[in-house]
Amino acid sequence: MFYLKVMKLSLSTRNLAAESDEEIFSNVSFNVFKGEIFGILGPSGSGKSLLLKIISGLIQPKEGEIYKSGENITHLPPKERKVAMVFQEIALYPHLKNIENIEFPFVLHHNEKEFDENLLHEVSKMLNIEKEKILDKKPKFSSLGERQKVAIGKALVSLPDILLFDEPFSNIEMNFRRELKNKIRKFLKERNITTIYVSHNQVEMAGFADRIGVLAEKRLQQVATYEELYNNPKTFFVSLYIGEIPNNYLTGDEVSFLTNDKIKYYITIRPDECLLEPIKNSIKISGNIVAIEPLVQENKKLFFIQFNNRNFGIILPVDSNFKINDVLEIYIPLEKAQFFEFDKNTELIERIYNVG
Repeated sequence: MFYLKVMKLSLSTRNLAAESDEEIFSNVSFNVFKGEIFGILGPSGSGKSLLLKIISGLIQPKEGEIYKSGENITHLPPKERKVAMVFQEIALYPHLKNIENIEFPFVLHHNEKEFDENLLHEVSKMLNIEKEKILDKKPKFSSLGERQKVAIGKALVSLPDILLFDEPFSNIEMNFRRELKNKIRKFLKERNITTIYVSHNQVEMAGFADRIGVLAEKRLQQVATYEELYNNPKTFFVSLYIGEIPNNYLTGDEVSFLTNDKIKYYITIRPDECLLEPIKNSIKISGNIVAIEPLVQENKKLFFIQFNNRNFGIILPVDSNFKINDVLEIYIPLEKAQFFEFDKNTELIERIYNVG
């Protein structure tokens, strides 16, 4: 049984009081289980943060509906949704101390008796913002990372039905970020808080979210676990977007030329799947080496050649002695490649599984 249902949401710049009426995204639908952490990945400008603001009630959609536990909340005021949001642009009251910012939702709704001092202590310790360190300061005397921790604390102690996270860890020091992320995930799971989490950071997303939706090109391209997005992308965009090291690709016209019109699909291939030696059913390309990146933890190197005015990568052993401007021949094993074809009905380049 889904707890949150987002159905066919559309948004245009007109909803944002702009003079133009350009579509931002259209027909976005997904479901979230109670207590699930649902991630949203996508490039800048795809509408990830705006989607959170629609769910919170700060922006009304052009069309579509949102249901929470079966109730239509599309037009419900934000204060009646029991939703907490941590904005990317940190929203704290500058005239209040950090501790007063955390307590403010309880004061606003005249339910100070419900404020749990023990919970505040637990959250403050988890965030490393104990009273004598940070809570007694005002936001203007706090660092950016401290203010972000306070904003997270304010959301957590309210124990919302739905928690909306917009890049919540972006300003927190790197050496503390992973530890904090794991502690917050444990906190949310123990209290069964339904969470929607927006981020550009795929590594953080992979370890934090249960399932992930990829929002791009004005639509939700795929919803799956990070592992499934990586291994079984449904669209050309997802195949290129998911992964720390970008996939290589060839267009349909390039593949057609390289295979003498035998294959006319788009293909993607990972740099670690490319070869220096020919094998049966492979495509050869070549170009000058334009960049070399060490992959220290893997004890390998990533070489990029220039092919049709774009970089094409191959991962080789660390002792490979190729240099910048050397010509490199790369073989693409078709049995490892993923094939895609433009679908006129969806206007997406979608995965093809049975290539004749």
